[in-house]
Amino acid sequence: MTTQTLALWASLSLAGSASAQLPSGLLGGMLPNVASTSAGNAAGLLSFCVKNKLLGGQDASSVIGSLTGQPGVTTSKDFAQGQAGVVQTGNGSGLSLANLKGQMKTKLCDMVLQHGKSLAGL
Repeated sequence: MTTQTLALWASLSLAGSASAQLPSGLLGGMLPNVASTSAGNAAGLLSFCVKNKLLGGQDASSVIGSLTGQPGVTTSKDFAQGQAGVVQTGNGSGLSLANLKGQMKTKLCDMVLQHGKSLAGL
């Protein structure tokens, strides 16, 4: 592993805290700050992550249930984008999980799960 790769993993490890935030500029700004995603986008992303076996277990299902139970979540454009694997950051830009490799996808799904818990009050 290069020094740059190690620094990236260290940043992601720190970013996986309860705030579910990534440092700005990580990977040249490729990865968004997950904490700015809406409840709809988080619910859709979690559904995408479970469907694609990037997340599993009752924890993710519980958060998805709580978020999709909120008014307007399942009918929002952000929810549809999340189900397609696109992280919406609130400023009109998005990042497709298809553009990420291996453990980066899993890490981002874990971070969305933490953010989803916060949004759901869990």
